[in-house]
Amino acid sequence: MESQEINKLTAAIKEANPEIGLQKIEYDGKTASLFLTPNKKALAGLGAEDAIKMRTLERASTIQRSTISRSTLDLAQAYKSPYDSTPKELFQRAMRYYVEQDIYGSTIDILTNLASKGFENDLDDSAIKLFYDVWNLDVNFKEVIGWIFFDLFRVGMVRTYKIVGKYEPGITYLSPAPGTKVEKSVLRNIVERGKQINEIRRNSKEFAQKKKKWSSGYIPIGYTVLNPLNIEITGSLLFNDSKVTLTPSDELKKMLTKTGSELSDEEKEIIKLLPSDFKNAVEKGGGIPLDPMYVGEVDYRKMPYERYPRPRGVKSFEAIEYKNALRQADLSTLDGITNYILKITIGNDEFPVTEQSQLEAVAKLFDTASKSFDVVWNHTLQIEKIVSPEIESILGQDKYKQVNEDITGALAMSRALIDGTGTLNPSAATLLARTLVEEITYARNQVEKWIYGEYRDIAESQGLERYPKVRWDNTILRDVILYMSTISSLVDRRMLSYRTALEQLGFEYDNEFANMQEEFPSVMEGVLGIVGSPFQKSADMGGGTNTQPTGAPIGTPSAGRPKGKPAKTKQPNTNPQKQTKVPNQAPSQQPKKTASMILHEAAKTMTPEQFDAFANGFIATWNSISDTEDLEE
Repeated sequence: MESQEINKLTAAIKEANPEIGLQKIEYDGKTASLFLTPNKKALAGLGAEDAIKMRTLERASTIQRSTISRSTLDLAQAYKSPYDSTPKELFQRAMRYYVEQDIYGSTIDILTNLASKGFENDLDDSAIKLFYDVWNLDVNFKEVIGWIFFDLFRVGMVRTYKIVGKYEPGITYLSPAPGTKVEKSVLRNIVERGKQINEIRRNSKEFAQKKKKWSSGYIPIGYTVLNPLNIEITGSLLFNDSKVTLTPSDELKKMLTKTGSELSDEEKEIIKLLPSDFKNAVEKGGGIPLDPMYVGEVDYRKMPYERYPRPRGVKSFEAIEYKNALRQADLSTLDGITNYILKITIGNDEFPVTEQSQLEAVAKLFDTASKSFDVVWNHTLQIEKIVSPEIESILGQDKYKQVNEDITGALAMSRALIDGTGTLNPSAATLLARTLVEEITYARNQVEKWIYGEYRDIAESQGLERYPKVRWDNTILRDVILYMSTISSLVDRRMLSYRTALEQLGFEYDNEFANMQEEFPSVMEGVLGIVGSPFQKSADMGGGTNTQPTGAPIGTPSAGRPKGKPAKTKQPNTNPQKQTKVPNQAPSQQPKKTASMILHEAAKTMTPEQFDAFANGFIATWNSISDTEDLEE
């Protein structure tokens, strides 16, 4: 359509319909656009569809910019209650929250570190203790215990699986612990005992028949923790009558399908030790029923009639989901800040702008890919940025306060213990520490049942009459200074042995005993000690080279008066001015003085030298008397 034809059509429409205010018509070869300035009457008469299709002169002021899509911010997500979720769904959510949620993950890390701290074996039989210590190092038992505590607090269900192989105890004369000296006689004894046990196994069928769990005396030589998402528990659950079925992982399937040349030495050893039914089940596909003798279980607060336990932090899942919704609301608000409306006005009452070319020129100035603009225009240009007015009230930390308290309450943990946020009064801190200690004690008891089961089987297999007792670090979440002071007081009163005290304080008794033996000559000579200490004072009364001229006897604090040295005689008071005067009283009114009163009054008037002499004489007299009558005389 040519321009002349368009002009004729425009004039005809203006003449026929003046109320619509036709300005011009544009035709691009496919569609025609009509630019109108209709009056109010014409607008009221237009239908909805016609009104939407019409384009006015303001078309040039419309600016399209790239924005952040909010289609993924679904704030009305369907929440599924933990009680209605399957165990695997809960396990998967617990694993995800450990990675994504700061409070949840930090709580699990803190509990795991506190519970697994200070694992040691205690036994008065050094040979048996040495055997278990060496075995712990060989199978990385402490690392396995850390795995168990981690999944116990994170998921709530732990299933271990062990590899059984031949284990030769005492195959080396090296000390099992770094830096610790062990007598060679002890190492020889354990080596000889291992040889005797192996000889008994080779020659005695009765012993092999008695111990059916591990043929030929084999014991666990490796442990792993199974993925709870790949475990199915079947059975009646009556009297713990349950079985564990494992879904093999892709890595395990790939390892069993490799040829001999493709396998590494470690993989060959693992495949060699796996039970035949295990390998057959993997090759056939489907679940693998595991032998209960090779499977260990540690659960968090599960009743016998329940097939699966629930994660420890399951009570916090609802609060965590709500916190996620609040975060998405913040993201949506930030999206609104980015997608602001820029209102641009040119012209005013004195200088009106009615030409389309001017509107299009201003629109091009602001239609840029950058967030910033460089605009040069006259005084009629006005720019206004329209943003959401409630942004300041929506963004902030106040709305997270309650949900954070809900999460820490469900986890039985204070934010002050995680990152120092918040304050705790002494009473609340003490109560919280006791709560955490009890929680850690419960978890340790669950793990100890599994450890003692393993230790008992090993003792039976090796022909040992006992197995060690597990010891943990009990100083966690305690006032260390007060705790150490209490232990020291109990030792001073002979209510606690030195070995137990040192072990409770975290020291190794044998190492400290050796250090004390080495330092004992220096202590007796007065070289070691604190100047002025009531527990270690010098015997030199002056004139010598001793650096502690306090007049105390040589020896340990409990040695008493040196043998062969007579007690000093009491010297009378020669200074009458220092004597204490007692007011005159009638004979009938004067109280009878006791021995303690007499001694107290006499001590007030003594010089330091006289008091030392009196004290030595009193000790000698006290050691010589046999009853209270002699004391009164």
